[in-house]
Amino acid sequence: MKTLFLVGTAIAAMSAPVPLAAQEAAPDIAQSHSLAGPAPSSDANGGLADIIVTAQRRAETAQRAAVAIDVVSPQELTRAGVVTATMLNATVPALTVQQGGGANTTFFVRGVGNFTNNGYSDPAIAFNLDGIYLGRPTSTTGTFFDLERIEVLKGPQGTLYGRNATGGAINVIPAKPRLGERTLSVSGSFGNYDAIDAEAAANLPIGDNAAIRIAGKVVDRKGYNEDGTSDEVGQAVRAQLLIKPSPAVSIRLSGDYSHQGGAGVGASYVGTENFTPGTPATSISPPNYSFTAAGVDPFSGLLSPAGSAYFGHAVIPGTFINPAPLASPYLNNRYWGLTAEINADVAGGTLTILPSYRRAKLDNLFNGPSFRGSLNSEDDRQFSTELRFQGPRLGPIDWLVGGYYFNETVKGLYGINQYQIISFQDFTSKTKSYAAFGRVTAHLSDSLRFVAAGRYTHDSKDFNGGADTLIDLCTNAPPPFGPGCFGGPSLPVVQTLAQVPGAPAMPGPANAVPYGTAGNILFYIPNQVNAGIDKGRVTYRLAAEYDLAPASLLYASYETGYRSGGFSNAPGHETFEPEYVEAWTIGSKNRFFDRRLQFNVELFHWRYRNQQVSHYGLDANNSTNYFTENIGRSTIKGVDVEAQWLLTPTTRLSGTVQYLDARVKRYTYNSPRDATSPPPAVGCAVTPTTANGAPVYAIDCAGKPSYNSPRWSLNGGIEKSIALGAHKIVLNGDARYRSNSVIGFEYLPQQNSGAFWTFDASATFGAADDHWAVTGFVRNLTDKAVPLFTQFVAPAGGVISSIYAPPRTYGLRVRYTF
Repeated sequence: MKTLFLVGTAIAAMSAPVPLAAQEAAPDIAQSHSLAGPAPSSDANGGLADIIVTAQRRAETAQRAAVAIDVVSPQELTRAGVVTATMLNATVPALTVQQGGGANTTFFVRGVGNFTNNGYSDPAIAFNLDGIYLGRPTSTTGTFFDLERIEVLKGPQGTLYGRNATGGAINVIPAKPRLGERTLSVSGSFGNYDAIDAEAAANLPIGDNAAIRIAGKVVDRKGYNEDGTSDEVGQAVRAQLLIKPSPAVSIRLSGDYSHQGGAGVGASYVGTENFTPGTPATSISPPNYSFTAAGVDPFSGLLSPAGSAYFGHAVIPGTFINPAPLASPYLNNRYWGLTAEINADVAGGTLTILPSYRRAKLDNLFNGPSFRGSLNSEDDRQFSTELRFQGPRLGPIDWLVGGYYFNETVKGLYGINQYQIISFQDFTSKTKSYAAFGRVTAHLSDSLRFVAAGRYTHDSKDFNGGADTLIDLCTNAPPPFGPGCFGGPSLPVVQTLAQVPGAPAMPGPANAVPYGTAGNILFYIPNQVNAGIDKGRVTYRLAAEYDLAPASLLYASYETGYRSGGFSNAPGHETFEPEYVEAWTIGSKNRFFDRRLQFNVELFHWRYRNQQVSHYGLDANNSTNYFTENIGRSTIKGVDVEAQWLLTPTTRLSGTVQYLDARVKRYTYNSPRDATSPPPAVGCAVTPTTANGAPVYAIDCAGKPSYNSPRWSLNGGIEKSIALGAHKIVLNGDARYRSNSVIGFEYLPQQNSGAFWTFDASATFGAADDHWAVTGFVRNLTDKAVPLFTQFVAPAGGVISSIYAPPRTYGLRVRYTF
């Protein structure tokens, strides 16, 4: 850590102005239109253009914000084809976004995040839409249209954000209504996979003191996979009303609705890890296992003819006589919300009030490698209010205080069908959270500032849920130790336990009933969780900022973060504890040579304690289940370098490099063990032992890299404008590199992404004043199959499957502004 700070200080010192590089103060900030043409490479003075951010609850340029932040403009989003959160992978090196079944979206920043979430688990990265925290990751759907920008804050945001932001925050900021402006912008694209993407936004004045903005988006694309999965079908609309009854008061009301349909994301088979006692570990298998590749196309899909044929031979013939539980997936998810933003100049300061109500209703069915998951219903409701007061300047002191209230209720009914296990969950989860926060900035001179900020958060959570599980167990030893239950029946695919013929009425193995004639038994296990959490925590930030020159900033900070504990509807894992993070950051932001060269560097060191990990695993009943547990400690450190060079007024080069060393220092968990269960297939040390008097396999993954933490991440791009009288051509090329990262929970060799490059390119012809444009684009030019998430399921043959990023896509986009 000391070495990192010494290097950072040296780099910052080299960033100081030299006589040949005259520095200029930052120009006035101008807002951008979300459907406008390509972002200008230069400002009116011929330097790099500035982007406004509000990450610190105040308007400032990104270059003057003394925080670790990446800003994505709407033009970059359009160029990268970002219509869902998953596609943000192409824009921010520190960010990894994964999508799973049922529209579940998960975020990782520098190796911090969850592989999956449900209605009663919390994310590690806070997702904020228009200043409102969204408690459920599925609710990010339908937000990526008519935007001003996206801000990605890296590292714990324990003061101004605070709620579930231990790894960072993502701020999606829509374009706002504009007084006195009448505009209509429309754009549409079509491409391969019968992709249609249409968007429109209208801004209309209402007298001199009000305006309305209405925007909508429609997306319809066939699936990338042969079985029709990994498609995109959705519609969204947003309406905003801005009123300024006086120069000192502004009121903005916003309402939005979105619908998500289609089949949803889908996976393809990778292969199987089969239990083979005595087999030594290899480069493709852990000890006692052997891997057999599926040999199918990465974009075949689980339900394709090739996928179905593979799975039919992956299991022992005759063991599972019923059809596979997989079924045609679908999404029918609806989201809507109401938000108000009130700003008033009072008592020499600015009062901001942000009340919001959001609701989501989910109904979907998705497939895992050998199971069918269904959200028969999930109803999410949240109400939140934030109040902030930016007080008047008191001598050298700037100050801000605020309060926050969050109230969420989630009611869910889930079902999981496997060959040997069926389980249904019915739960209600309630969360009430209160917070008070403040920030003080002391201007010790025109160049030096000290910042102190703190937040107290109090979480009150209640969970009331039950899980009814039916298990089909073979009483014979598995081959090669015994005959197994060849020809025995598997469980039928049902919607309720009552639909299973001959199911036992009483719980427990003691009340098991015979099932078939091959040695199978059937027993019923209910599990009820009624628990509550009532805890508070103080988090804080200390920072120093120093202006080396008008266009050079040096900053250093120490910040803490906290994510509350919670519940799992899984025997043996009913509750888990909070996690904590400490983060050191030193950075420098600079512009040289009349603002034509930008060079920013950030060094960081994070330490996690009691880190939470959510995953599928075996619960205390030896049943596959989803739960969260505290697994230990991790250390994350590295350097992030970003540069832009305005080579000529019409040519801009850009690049970002992140080096990341993220490693778990202590990582242990247990898996149930009995006479018939083989050791788990994991890439970590496995030791048979006992815990709380019960036999278990102790799994130790200490020393492994953190999940989704590539050591090297590089983004590079070039933009060239060519003037043609009243018209122009804009050429863009983008390249992206990621070194290997772990993309599955078990650390199996197949759960490595491998290193890869991807390339995008576009050419735009349009009016010089950007009123209209036609763009041809191609993304993932080399058609690289990039795995995003690889899942392993031990029951039913130890099947492994992967979800992949989009293959090569291409098309034409047309835009016109009236």
